[in-house]
Amino acid sequence: MTTKVKRRLKVLYLARWYPNRYDPMPGLFIQRHAEAANICCDVGVVYTHIVNNKFSGYRVFDPNYEVINGVPTAKVYYSSSGIKLFPFNKIINIYRFFKANIIGINLIKKHLGNFNIVHIHVLTRLGLIGLYYKILYGKPYIITEHWSRYLELTDSFNGFFRKTATRIIVKQASFVTTVTKNLAKAMQSHRLQNDNYIVLPNVVDNTFLSYSPSIKNQANPITFLHVSCFEDKSKNISGLLRVISSLAKIRNDFVFRLVGDGMDMEWITNYASELGLNDKHVVFTGLLEGDKLVDEMASVDMLVVFSNYENFPVVINESLSLGIPVIATRVGGIPERINTENGVLIDARDEDQLLSNLIDFLDGGLSFNMDKIQTSSRDEFSPETVGNILCGLYVKALN
Repeated sequence: MTTKVKRRLKVLYLARWYPNRYDPMPGLFIQRHAEAANICCDVGVVYTHIVNNKFSGYRVFDPNYEVINGVPTAKVYYSSSGIKLFPFNKIINIYRFFKANIIGINLIKKHLGNFNIVHIHVLTRLGLIGLYYKILYGKPYIITEHWSRYLELTDSFNGFFRKTATRIIVKQASFVTTVTKNLAKAMQSHRLQNDNYIVLPNVVDNTFLSYSPSIKNQANPITFLHVSCFEDKSKNISGLLRVISSLAKIRNDFVFRLVGDGMDMEWITNYASELGLNDKHVVFTGLLEGDKLVDEMASVDMLVVFSNYENFPVVINESLSLGIPVIATRVGGIPERINTENGVLIDARDEDQLLSNLIDFLDGGLSFNMDKIQTSSRDEFSPETVGNILCGLYVKALN
């Protein structure tokens, strides 16, 4: 008697953001989704990245292929147009974007074989590729959207062609997943209609899930943590620094550790100096990854997110999976996850409210059951849980 071997589905991931040679942080949550789906499917990732200077030898495209954490990954870097005249430079760059994706797709097909389904991460241009494969080859696609541009506060989803194309693409998708209900509602408010919107959390890396916390030395000062890409417009790190400055004037039993790097890093560190903050109260660690980031996060008492606007930062999931409570602003999808059991919600830009809650925490007026926070979070955010959900969606889409 012969036994049928069940074939694993092959999934093409098209990612608008992804860790790259210039910055290891963007789209890290997309990479974790790909790795989670790869547990029960065969996933291949294509990511393209425009650069503002030509490569050596005047190459327009610089394709790179490697297997990252078990996932075949094609990253195609391409040079921007040298023509300054609009709209010709725009047209050339759009052409090169699609050409770079074709190069990447061919690389993945060479190593992975032909794929059954396309998974689009971040609209709109990549959605046109998914639509192309559906119309010409009958391959279904699903969409995962992460972008906060649909939110009312950002108001950056505009343009007749973009809106029209996005509506068609979303309508033709088998499923649309978002990390929060808030983002799904924001998309639907722009008439991006689909019968199958699914809320799917970001994945927490196993280094967080398998971490065994050590007993904290109570002699140490209370430690607050902020982790971000150091982009002040959305993350409001300057507002956070002003609150820290106010707190430092009235007490000395705390320290803030700020983890990350980004476009406003130099300005933020200079601003901290202007406010008279030194490493007694503020420590800039720079970018931390992997075990170093886990060790850093696990050693603190509370995470602070003071964003002006946000969809849902994965650092909150990471913090909760370690049992660390969170003070965060009531923006985007954050209120869907943060409650009185695991943290505190405050209004965006309200520095007095943040200061008051920090003082309450320092005085013991705010307390949380860290074991309960950790236990309730770990299963929900695990790669296995999210991966099984994704693979279930792929099967349904194909059927």
